[in-house]
Amino acid sequence: MARKGENIYKRSDGRWEGRYRCGYKENGKQRYKSIYAHSYSECRELLHKAKIEYENSRNNVKVHLTVKELFDKWLKNISVTAKRSTIRTYEAVIKNHIIRAMGDMPVYKVTLEQLNILVEEKMKSGRLDNKGGLSAKTVKNIVTVIKTVFRYAEKLYGMKNPAEFMIIPKTDKKEIEVLTENETEAIKKYCSVNNDYFSLVYELCISTGIRLGELCALQCSDIDFENEILTVRKTVQRVKNVDNDSKNKTKVIIDMPKSKSSLRKIPLPKKLLDNLKRFITVNEKNGDDYIFSMDNKNPIDVRTVQKKFNEVLKKCNIRKVKFHILRHTFATKWADSNFDVKSLSEILGHSSINITLSLYVHPSIEAKRKIMDEMYSA
Repeated sequence: MARKGENIYKRSDGRWEGRYRCGYKENGKQRYKSIYAHSYSECRELLHKAKIEYENSRNNVKVHLTVKELFDKWLKNISVTAKRSTIRTYEAVIKNHIIRAMGDMPVYKVTLEQLNILVEEKMKSGRLDNKGGLSAKTVKNIVTVIKTVFRYAEKLYGMKNPAEFMIIPKTDKKEIEVLTENETEAIKKYCSVNNDYFSLVYELCISTGIRLGELCALQCSDIDFENEILTVRKTVQRVKNVDNDSKNKTKVIIDMPKSKSSLRKIPLPKKLLDNLKRFITVNEKNGDDYIFSMDNKNPIDVRTVQKKFNEVLKKCNIRKVKFHILRHTFATKWADSNFDVKSLSEILGHSSINITLSLYVHPSIEAKRKIMDEMYSA
């Protein structure tokens, strides 16, 4: 007897038979097709695959669309609204990890099993240099792209979505790293002795939490000296170069910030504003000149600033950390001072106050103990 709603039976010869509807006969009666297997689970899986192939072929997906064509079509569709840096990231993921694996496969033949096998392969041996597997975070990003594109195909063609229940690798949440008081004092001391562009870079980032790309994209016109406000409008990013004819693996682009909320105004302390004004005046910058630039007309490369930061860390005998630690240090110091979290979220350019809370607002064990004692005594 078939299990309810599955239409799978065990035959007298010991095999399992699964039946599915596939149109109508000339006399108007329902047409059925059968698949056979040696176990119930195998039969169920083959039946599911057969149903997907049939449904997709009905919508003409079978005739004209490969996986590569589908992903190319999706990229073209989102290119109207997505940031260039986002598009470049998607292009790299699709080219290096999806097209290589199944680019020529007809869309209607893609199954959940094949997609999950792809995930396992990427975890074990997905690196392009053949030195092992990709990180769980990178594979999770690949899965996200696949699921998004197949949802797009589902809406566009009415096809069954094989990616709906894909395996998503679990990622461990990393603890936020911040500079210690001794480390910040060491860098301040270095900046006071070596008064170059990095001194202002450090002061800006540690005092506003501005991102590195946003810092590099700052122009003189972004500073309102009268109202003491810095406006974040753009960001500089180095992205993978998908141009096969280029010798460079990456290229620099100037784009909109990370999200709409990243377009923001940041009030500046008077001393920082004075230092900015002095730097701009001494270096004879004005108007649309980039504040940090080798020629005023082009922004400084993010790699140049990161390299300089690494040099400063080494000279100050500080562990090697990423430049982003300055943003984390600013935000953590603000949160620890019990200042307004909503204001912090807006200054950082977070899309939601929940992001700020989850990243930076973590009461200490002492603070929790105080609350528990007060609750107990109440």
